[in-house]
Amino acid sequence: MLLKSNTKIPLLITGSILLFFFMLLGSFQLTNFSRYFSKPIFLVAPDSTGYTAEKAQQVLLERNEKIADGFFNAGFTKQAWWVMLKTSVTEKSWIQIANPHINDIRIYEQQWGKWEEVYKSGDYYPYEQRLLDDPDYWYPVEPSSHTYLIRVDKKGESLNIPLRLVKETALAPYLSDRSFFHGIFLGWIILLLLLNLFLWASLKDKIHLFYSLYVTFAVLWIISQWGIGFRNLWPDLPSFTSKSRPVLSNISYLFLLELTARFFTIPNTQRHYTKTIRVLQILLLISSVGLLLTDIPTSGPLLRYGYLTTMNIIWMIALFIIILFIWQGYKTQKLLSLFFLVAFCFFSVYILLLLLSQYNIGGDWMFYANMYGSPVGFLGESTILSFGLTQRYNFYKSEKEQAMQALEKEKRAAADKIIQTQEEERNRLARELHDGLGGLLGGIRMGAHHRLKPYPAEQEWIAEQLDLAVTDLRNIAHDLMPVQLQEQGLDRVLEKAVARWNMGEALKVNYSSSIQYRYPLRTEAALYRIVLELMHNIKKHAAATEVNIEIWEEEKTQRLTLLVDDNGKGFEPGKEEGIGWKSIRQRVQYMEGKINIDTSYRGTTVIIEIFMEKENA
Repeated sequence: MLLKSNTKIPLLITGSILLFFFMLLGSFQLTNFSRYFSKPIFLVAPDSTGYTAEKAQQVLLERNEKIADGFFNAGFTKQAWWVMLKTSVTEKSWIQIANPHINDIRIYEQQWGKWEEVYKSGDYYPYEQRLLDDPDYWYPVEPSSHTYLIRVDKKGESLNIPLRLVKETALAPYLSDRSFFHGIFLGWIILLLLLNLFLWASLKDKIHLFYSLYVTFAVLWIISQWGIGFRNLWPDLPSFTSKSRPVLSNISYLFLLELTARFFTIPNTQRHYTKTIRVLQILLLISSVGLLLTDIPTSGPLLRYGYLTTMNIIWMIALFIIILFIWQGYKTQKLLSLFFLVAFCFFSVYILLLLLSQYNIGGDWMFYANMYGSPVGFLGESTILSFGLTQRYNFYKSEKEQAMQALEKEKRAAADKIIQTQEEERNRLARELHDGLGGLLGGIRMGAHHRLKPYPAEQEWIAEQLDLAVTDLRNIAHDLMPVQLQEQGLDRVLEKAVARWNMGEALKVNYSSSIQYRYPLRTEAALYRIVLELMHNIKKHAAATEVNIEIWEEEKTQRLTLLVDDNGKGFEPGKEEGIGWKSIRQRVQYMEGKINIDTSYRGTTVIIEIFMEKENA
């Protein structure tokens, strides 16, 4: 049994808060790799005019802007930046620039009094130019004192420079622990994807497909953010690397909007909001295609800055539309809206941190937010959304069941009205036959008896024929109007009908019944008409001499069973079924029962089973 909504809401809020803090603390602990590296002090300066290494050294020393915590965040920048790093190590180490998304990075070292370029890499170059098989940029440092100049170019985009020194002996466990976190994230996401793909295949609800597509492209964006995409998926496509993140982000937003539109059903406003979503989706597609066709390295920083700013505006509008959906949906779908709202808020906290990281804000927490905030936030959001989709299925299933029950009740009421009308019409016709035509035939018999007194043979013949006609007429009237059906029930009416059929008939009819309950008039009338139709077919076509009619109840299975068996010549099912058999099947279908026919040259057995819908139920 499902919990009531007023019980689920506090559970949802409490569980989400616990999940938030669990994932926040757990992810921060898992990504706290400070035991493996040290944070060097370095100098930074903007490269406003394209400095040479010598000029950059001079500017750096004059500017003397020291970064003491190993992390510099330039935010959106219009120029490249220079870094001066002095190292003094006693064992072989590595310089790590822990940002896999620098378009162009050059490292210079003094050799014989001159600055020489010793390393060149970046997103504009093939992945194989990186010295270490890792998405970040690594450069080896031999034991002794060294001074390095590093030129970092990411014009027109946000730039942060985390510098670390990692000893050779700590390198392997450091990379292993970081890969372990990546593995936990991807494993969890794959589990959610498999679950929703299974739900899509089993429930045939496309919302699970769009959820899976949203998760897939969001994860591709995240692994692109980590640099894993460039490393494993497109290592020979540097032209796509700098485009991958905004393109994949656009597509994930596109499917998130589709997921939102399908998650909620908002009366009177759905069409208006859906049109807005379609416009945003078209803008996302156009901007993605335009970016793919653009040569990023040759485009100016203002163009890139303008593009990213425009995309941020579109993303913010998309988030605003999602908030409107949640707000409107809350009026009619309170619990579902709260699921979506909690998931949205969970992700929004990390999105806010990610947006802040694009501005000149430093600190370890900002590095964490930039590299791991989005994955952790997305993980929480997708997990809560999965539960929300399950709750949505239960919600709409319950609504559908209620609607089906109401529709079934209306259909039953309409059918009962039709049956009642039919029975009243049969009763009227039976009375007219019995009282009108029956009386007329009786009068004709008396008049013929009087007029044919001089002709005894003719008098006797006409009397016999009129007696047969009156008897047939009375039988037809009785079949049309079982006046005792509503008062005495199906069992008693069939007993009288069988007794009537056995009077003067060449056909012997046996009847047995063990029913103890009364059933609604529609059920008893339908079974009565079915028996009449079967008896009519047997008399007309079967050439039978004996018929058995049985009715019994099965309390265990709650089924009422009717059996009609004859010893006639049988028939070939399907070829001889006329209006009578169609009528029988329609009545059985109306009662949601099933019919089984077994026929051969030795006779025919018809078994009909229906649900025991007792009259007092």
